[in-house]
Amino acid sequence: MDVTGTRSIKWWLLLVLACSFLLGCGSGQGVSRRQTEEVRDMKTVLVLPFQAATEYYDTGATVRCFECEYFVQTGTIEAGADTFMNEELVAFLESETPYTPTRFWTAQGVTSQMPSQDLRGADRSLLIQMGKSLQADAVISGTIYRFRQRVGTSLSVTTPASVAFAMDLIRVSDGRTIWGRAFDETQRSLDENLLNLGSFLKGGGGWLTAEELAAAGFKEVMSSFPVP
Repeated sequence: MDVTGTRSIKWWLLLVLACSFLLGCGSGQGVSRRQTEEVRDMKTVLVLPFQAATEYYDTGATVRCFECEYFVQTGTIEAGADTFMNEELVAFLESETPYTPTRFWTAQGVTSQMPSQDLRGADRSLLIQMGKSLQADAVISGTIYRFRQRVGTSLSVTTPASVAFAMDLIRVSDGRTIWGRAFDETQRSLDENLLNLGSFLKGGGGWLTAEELAAAGFKEVMSSFPVP
């Protein structure tokens, strides 16, 4: 088969995949009826600031995430990544849910300081105690495992953006984890992976910054966040 024929087949495959993506883009992982029931009486959520996994692990380590059963690889975390994710989370809770978010860093009278490792999910009793003391119905927390900025532009990169984070929601009344999700993605070109077409189109067909990739991932993760 000549070069022209090969290119035609490649673009035909891209067209088929694009149509499949566009037809299916309205579907997604929804919220289960059980999750809806579990948050029926929830009104206030204590928001813990995102923490960097590299505070506990070496960069490049493969670790099990605090909030899920998956293994992720830690990586470079750009300065300001925690602030960006904190703002995304609070904005979502305020605009997309009926819950009232209580910012831990405001309630504790701090700004840039992060809570110690003891405030991670490993010490669930402490999280519950904090939630009760601040009259919250639930506590949401998250960890950033990678937040690597792209090297290049939207048209061409030498290093693509790479982001990994996870979150979970714990009900204060009984300490039950009622929701948890993770996002782990390094942007790839269509030449590397044709099945990555959906993500590539979501990004506008260009190379994303770390913030843009994180925002897209955050939207994807929060599509399953339970509301009454």
